[in-house]
Amino acid sequence: MQLIQFLEREATESYQQVLFIAAISGMANSLLLGIINHATEAVINQEDLTQYFLIYIIAFALFLYGQWYAFERTILIIQDAIFQTRTRLTQKVLQVELTFMEEMGGTTLYGRLTQNDTLISQAMPQIVGAFQVFILMIFSLIYLGYISPISFIMTLAAAGIGIAYFIMESHAIHQSLNKVKEKEETYFKSIAHLVNGFKEIKINQSKGRDLLHQIAAASLSAQNIKSTIAKKESRSWGFGRLFIYALLPIVVFIIPNFSHEHVENIAKISATLLFLIGPSTILVNMIPLLNRVNIAIKELFLLEATMDEAIAHAQDTSLDETGLTDFKNIHIDNLNFTYPNQSDTAFTAGPFKETINKGELLFIIGGNGSGKSTFLKLLTGLYYPNSGQLRVDHLPIERSLYPAYRNLFSIIFTDFHLFDKFYGVKDIDVAKVNEWLKKLRMQHKVKYQNGGFTSTNLSTGQRKRLALITAMLEDKPILVIDEFAADQDPQFRQYFYETLLGEIKNMGKTIIAVTHDDHYFHVADRVWKMDEGRIEMHQTKQS
Repeated sequence: MQLIQFLEREATESYQQVLFIAAISGMANSLLLGIINHATEAVINQEDLTQYFLIYIIAFALFLYGQWYAFERTILIIQDAIFQTRTRLTQKVLQVELTFMEEMGGTTLYGRLTQNDTLISQAMPQIVGAFQVFILMIFSLIYLGYISPISFIMTLAAAGIGIAYFIMESHAIHQSLNKVKEKEETYFKSIAHLVNGFKEIKINQSKGRDLLHQIAAASLSAQNIKSTIAKKESRSWGFGRLFIYALLPIVVFIIPNFSHEHVENIAKISATLLFLIGPSTILVNMIPLLNRVNIAIKELFLLEATMDEAIAHAQDTSLDETGLTDFKNIHIDNLNFTYPNQSDTAFTAGPFKETINKGELLFIIGGNGSGKSTFLKLLTGLYYPNSGQLRVDHLPIERSLYPAYRNLFSIIFTDFHLFDKFYGVKDIDVAKVNEWLKKLRMQHKVKYQNGGFTSTNLSTGQRKRLALITAMLEDKPILVIDEFAADQDPQFRQYFYETLLGEIKNMGKTIIAVTHDDHYFHVADRVWKMDEGRIEMHQTKQS
């Protein structure tokens, strides 16, 4: 069972003790049934009830304490296990490569990291309660065997038939739940389009109708499968109650004709069977939840296995992530990259054989799809090349050195993310932040507060300016920007090219900028033009 594997792997505290206490609680609960039955008989026979009362109090106290302890410890154990899982998986997110993130997709990864552990956390107390009820049923059946072996055998046979039926139905339900997961992933992706593309849909009603049609189709497909599952679960629930009610007339009307001993205990037997209706219903109702928990845990295991497979080879190196802090030249030696694709039309970038010099301002130009962004990802170490190598001065950058190599760069890509705080920046100089806010003409829009900006709910161009401030605070030797000025107004664009870039360069920074602004090519030390994944032209100020 996936749940047991999860607890064995993740729990820092033994869960067997919880199960033991839960079992004691279940035994005490079943003992209450026997005490009541025998106390009732003692009342009829006018016997002393003191001992029954004392035993009842002890059993009741054991039941309450066991239930309280089991539920409380279960919550703590499962929360700790989920914390361990979340911490490890989020750490592994930092270890996987960009290609893995691009292939999996943010929506899928986010859903698996958040939805599954929530389900596990909410379900565990109920599962422990069901285990307690299971123990209660076991000892109630033992008690039934004590007062009537015939009833015990018949109940055991009926339970065996019921278990076989539940296992068969559970397997079918499990397969259907996997299909629901697949359909819901399609549904969630469509919802992401609905939210992220709201402006476009609002303008284009036909686009909205088509998307809603797709959402409805995915939702209906998932709903049909869920309806089938609900019917099967309903049948299981009904069968769980049916086998007890089917036993009662046999026990009450038929067996007394063949067993005199059975007649004497008919009241106790009937009470025990009626008592078992509640626990059996709880156990039957727990099967669907257990199926969902097992699927959730299986998805977490699968996600981690996929991440482990995608994580780069061992990164042991004498240089830590701060080991590369400066350079004179970056040599690009026949770097080549092909996107993973089964078709013959997979895009290939390279080979690139270039040198980037410290302190220069380099522009990269080219049409859409020419490979500019791919080249930047190779240059910054976000992609591993299929062939070729990077060298910092005379140091070859092997895969184990990529984390240290990436430390040379601050990046602002077209799909940049603006964080809510200056993560990774130590000893923030508030005066420096305010100076950059003024330089980027944002001092009247936002302020520095509590380790970040007071607002990031701004236009794309303004958010890019804040991202540039963050990059400057990181104080890395190389600044890589992709179409930074595309979202700026003409006045700021001119200021950016003719003033700001020069100031940043004079600070000793190397600037690599993708741009289409041909009016400002003259400010660059060099201009590279890309076409079909290759650098086709070099231009310097002198040429």
